[in-house]
Amino acid sequence: MKIKKSYIVSLLGFIGLNLFSAQVNSSGKQSTAFTNPIIWADAPDLSITRNGNDFYLISTTMHLMPGAPVMHSRDLVHWEMSGYVFDTLNDNSKYDLLNGTVYGRGQWASSIRYHKGKYYVLFSPNDEPFKSYFYVTDNPEKEKWKLITRTRHFHDASLFFDDDDKIYVFTANKVFELSPDFKEVIGNPDGTEVFQKDASETGLLEGNQIIKRNGKYYMMMISWPRNEKRRQVVYRADKVTGPYEKKVILEDNFLGFSYAGQGALIDDKNGNWYSLIFQDRNGVGRVPLLLPVQWENDWPVLGDNGKVPLKGEVPLPPFKPKNHLVESDEFSDKTMKIQWQWNHNPVNEAWSLSERKGFLRLKTSRV
Repeated sequence: MKIKKSYIVSLLGFIGLNLFSAQVNSSGKQSTAFTNPIIWADAPDLSITRNGNDFYLISTTMHLMPGAPVMHSRDLVHWEMSGYVFDTLNDNSKYDLLNGTVYGRGQWASSIRYHKGKYYVLFSPNDEPFKSYFYVTDNPEKEKWKLITRTRHFHDASLFFDDDDKIYVFTANKVFELSPDFKEVIGNPDGTEVFQKDASETGLLEGNQIIKRNGKYYMMMISWPRNEKRRQVVYRADKVTGPYEKKVILEDNFLGFSYAGQGALIDDKNGNWYSLIFQDRNGVGRVPLLLPVQWENDWPVLGDNGKVPLKGEVPLPPFKPKNHLVESDEFSDKTMKIQWQWNHNPVNEAWSLSERKGFLRLKTSRV
């Protein structure tokens, strides 16, 4: 099979509705206009971190390799590919399409954090042997991610570094403190329960992403009560171990699609706050939505009083990506462009860019 000038349509497709539209506000500073969704493709389970002007966003691609895609932006609207956290997963033969598959499993909801000059990623594959991965790098754009350790399974977990450098993992309604090398749980091996579900939380409650603001801790989670609407909730406390109180902050079937939910909070260097939430758009996938955030009585207010705005502006100058989440590939280099992924661990002897210059050649590796 030979492919020429193929346009990539992957789980990280970008249709480009948010063009480089710069506005100038009353103070003379540039801002960036946006239209939701900001990315027209499947980019769910959003976790985001910031270092100065630079935002880094991680998403879920499950069984696709390389995996754990990291994207970079400076305006939260226009994104480029920085790379992947890992090339392959090798926990079992299913990643090689042997003895079954891991379709819909593999790398799930990750957490990305910047702390004291380093970037960290935590995720737990939803598959045997059910162990978490901890990775680190000094630069997501120029260096490989290094595996720190494998430890117990933390479902949809959020990594958190407190002001005293203590390390915590939040998952559902529990918090675990980790040793400085990430390898052990300190204290209660079952974790500390920080809140009890109230009567309205009768179903799914996950997708934990935690931040700290003005001395208070905020846990963002998706709430999906049985036979009820998907919604975004936040839990707030004065101590990392709670007790936490809850508030529903988003319940919106934006543009008539599935109710939006599951995402994160992030600030910019000027103290403005935002939220990135995804919404299921059927065949398009789970698309990211951008919501400006205001704070009232130390609670975050998302978008237009808890509704997703169709359009808006970010008070940051427009960012021009070096590459896009989808680009044409002429197959003229020695390697394929960063946007490509395989739907399993690649069989490298079954594909070639050198056998015929300017073409990707694919071969069957087994019957």
